[in-house]
Amino acid sequence: MVDKNQAIIEFLMDCPQIAENATYFNFTDAEDGSKSIITVANDKVTDRPYIDGSVKKRFSFTIVDFRSISNMPVPKDTDFVNENVEELLDVQGIIDWVTDKADNKQYPDFGTDCIIDDMRTATDNPVLNGVDQTGRPHLAKYSMSIFIDYIDTSKRAWS
Repeated sequence: MVDKNQAIIEFLMDCPQIAENATYFNFTDAEDGSKSIITVANDKVTDRPYIDGSVKKRFSFTIVDFRSISNMPVPKDTDFVNENVEELLDVQGIIDWVTDKADNKQYPDFGTDCIIDDMRTATDNPVLNGVDQTGRPHLAKYSMSIFIDYIDTSKRAWS
């Protein structure tokens, strides 16, 4: 049986926005650029048995990304770029990478007992969970949840 958490970690290490920064599992140091892969309790309601003994399941996880932010207003001069906009675009790159992989049916390796049907993000944009202004630099906490729907064939009665 393949450890799905390890499969997710290995899969995400190919994402440039993740590979270039410190990445943690179920923990993080809130520092500019640090990321954490957080497990999410999977709803048993999605477990749908089929006549052959296989079961439709969902694996969920959330990526948390901390980014420095500025308290500068958006400039009127269009040649000047706002740091917050640039940081958000970089975080958006993770969602775009996951979406591209899903569109090309390039999924994590859940092993031979799992057939992945779909992988998608819960939102089209990163969620801003809050801003920590207690330290320097100030940090924004972004997150994105990812769902992987798959068929678990480990108890399938016939092939």
